[in-house]
This record gives sequence, C-alpha cells and structure tokens, in this order.
Amino acid sequence: MIQVSPFDSGLYQTLLSDTEAGLWLNDQAQLSAMLKVEGELAMAQAEAGLIPADAAAAIAAAAASLIPDPASLAAGTASAGVPVPALVKALKDVLPAEQARWVHFGATSQDIVDTALILNCRELIALHESRIRALIGALADLAEAHRNTLIAGRTRTQQAVPMSFGFKVAQWLSPLLRQLERLEELKPRLLKTQLGGAVGTLAAMGDKADLSGQILARRLDLACGSNWHTQRDALVELSGWLGLSTGALGKMAQDWLLMSQTEVGEIRFSNGGGSSTMPQKCNPVNAEIILAMARQNAGLVGQMHQAMLHEHERSGSSWAQEWLVLPQQLMATAVALRHGLEALQFIEINAPCMLRNLGAFNGVIYAEAATFELARSMPRDQAAQLLKDACQQAIAGDEHLFKIVARLSGVQLDVAQMQQRLLGDGATGVWLDTLLQQAHALR
Repeated sequence: MIQVSPFDSGLYQTLLSDTEAGLWLNDQAQLSAMLKVEGELAMAQAEAGLIPADAAAAIAAAAASLIPDPASLAAGTASAGVPVPALVKALKDVLPAEQARWVHFGATSQDIVDTALILNCRELIALHESRIRALIGALADLAEAHRNTLIAGRTRTQQAVPMSFGFKVAQWLSPLLRQLERLEELKPRLLKTQLGGAVGTLAAMGDKADLSGQILARRLDLACGSNWHTQRDALVELSGWLGLSTGALGKMAQDWLLMSQTEVGEIRFSNGGGSSTMPQKCNPVNAEIILAMARQNAGLVGQMHQAMLHEHERSGSSWAQEWLVLPQQLMATAVALRHGLEALQFIEINAPCMLRNLGAFNGVIYAEAATFELARSMPRDQAAQLLKDACQQAIAGDEHLFKIVARLSGVQLDVAQMQQRLLGDGATGVWLDTLLQQAHALR
C-alpha cells in the first residue's frame, strides 16, 4: 500500500497518528459501516413492506458476516468513483439471486457512503469528547493547585502585570468547556441518516419511502435525515468544531513552548525528547505536535468549505474533496488531544522560577498596580507620570521600583501585599471558582 501521509505511516504512527481514531477511519471501518447500512436498509424496507422479509434477513446476515478485501474493490471503486457498486456486487455474490435482487433497493451510492460516514463520525466524536473531558479534568486540577502561584502575565510577548498561574491555566480550560457545549448543539444536525435515492426524491421506493427512511434511522439510532446530498453544512460545521478544538489546544501548546524555553524555565516536560548531539535538551515534543495539528486543521477548514460547492443534485468532485479533508481533521484532533493528555502527565511547574521572573527589571511589572495605589492619594495623571519616571529609572539602574516610588512620592509600597492583591480576588476569583465548578461537574 502506498503511504503518503504521516497519519498512515508505520514510522510516524506513534508521533503523528492515533490508533484508536484509526479504528474508525481505515478502509475496513468504512466498508463495515457501509455494509451495516446496507443490512439495516434492507431490514427497514422489509418492515415498511417494501421488500420480502426473508430476503431482508438474508441480506442483513450476509452484510454482517462479509469481510471484503479493500484491494479487491479498488478497480471497481476507480471505475465508479465510489466503492459502493463494487461492494454491492460483492454482497450480491454471496446471496441467492432471488434475495440478491433486493440489495440496495432504491438507494444510491451516496446514501450508503454518507450514512456510513456518520456512523463512524459518531464513534470518533465520542472519542474526542471523552478526551476533552479528561483534559478539562486535568487542567482543572492544575488550576486549583496553582490558583495562588504568582506568574508574570504577558501581553504582546512582554511582561505586563503579575497574575495567578491558576488563572492562566483556566484560560486554557475555558474554551474546552464551550467546545463540549458546541458539540451537543452540533450532534442533532450531524448525526442523521442520508437516504435520497438518485436525485434526492426517493422515487424508486414509492409510497414506502418515508416510512423506510424513518425505520432505517431508528435502527441505526440516528435522526432521520432524508436527503442532504448537496447540503453539506453539518459536515462543514463539524470541520469547524474540529478546527476550534485543535485551535484551543494549539493556543495552550504555544504557551507551553514559550514557558518552557530555557531562558524562561517556568514549566518543563519530563518526557521531552532529547537531541542526538545535545544531551542537555528536553524538547517539548507533545506541545510541538499539538501546535502542528492546530495549524493543519486551521488550513483544512477552508478546504471543507470548498466542499459545499455542489453542482445541481449531486457532485462527484466536491464529495471527493470531503474524503480528502475530513478524515485528516478527525485524526488530527484525536492526535492533538492525546498529546495534550500525555503532556499533562509529565508537566513540571517551577513556581520559584515564576517568582524569580517577576523580579526582573527591578519590579517594574508592578507599575500598573502601583499607579492605582498612588491614585488613592494624588490625581491619577500625576500618579501615572510619577510611575513612568520611576520605571525609567528602575530599568536604567539597579534600584527597585518601590524604593524609587517612595523616594519620589513618600508613599511606601509593600511587594508582598501587592502580590497578594494581584492573585485574583474579586471578580477574577468568582470567575475561576465558577469555571472549576463546571469542570468538576463533568467528572
């Protein structure tokens, strides 16, 4: 078999792929899902009175036991542009002619492929959801453990004001809670059957069409989707959800990379990869791969939007675009989540280093807090100008900001009191408590 993508590579499978997700994305998973749809369609049509019950039972039994070799269907897939005709022939070949004639009755290839895709997507988003929940739990524990650990808050890569490291962790956690909400909203629109026949009218099934479709949906535990051959919005919405999920993880991973730089040293991953020539290195591999998956998914979202551009009642090219794009996104999301969970098992927090970094440049990071403290006893503009002058002196010299402020204003400021005030009382503390309660409720 030709291997082009690292997702399919034996060499990269542990780094850039995911075994659990692969169970629902490989050829056999797709063929098994298609056969399940064919078998359940026959049973639904029999229950609706459209085809003989004995034929339906035989078709369902054959579909459940048939394990076709994907390679044996390759030529037929290339000829038809879709695997279903070759798969239907293989199914018919194991049945008597009188029963085989009822296989795939009134359906079209896209009905089978799309419904099979939804069955496998259901398993994959369940995997994603379970990992997001586990990640939320791990982040909630980390945030709670470090809600009183001081760290430099940074804006535009520069130190801004001190804050709680627990608050920073909560910023990683918060979008994941919203992703669970979005997923619940998406599921009713996504988890539905496709059954439209040649052009979506199900004309070949006559007056049994609606009932057959409803029964099929019930048997597959999906919503009855009727025809959405050219209405791909739910799949594009799924693509967007996958992009948002890896985007949220990518923001977290990028913070990890910056915080674990040697010169910063605020966190470290004890499972980091080494170097062939630099034995001192401990590379944050998990974070690197998460960020790569986030970038990959961000680009693929746009390609999925291209797949909405179907001509008339069905498109071969836009449909094939989905086959190229969506599996990559489903896999990339699983990979990013797995690396996130693994990284959090090995993360080491260097609180003393966080505190040490706060002291860089003679305490100028406390300038904003000091300004508002001085504004209690003088006009705000005057306080701001005084701190601006004090910061310039602190950066240029070796005197702490608060000593300079005391000399210029006569106001004594205490670093420990200032730190305690900046840890996130008030509205920040309430927000953090609420977020952690939401996270713990998911356990």
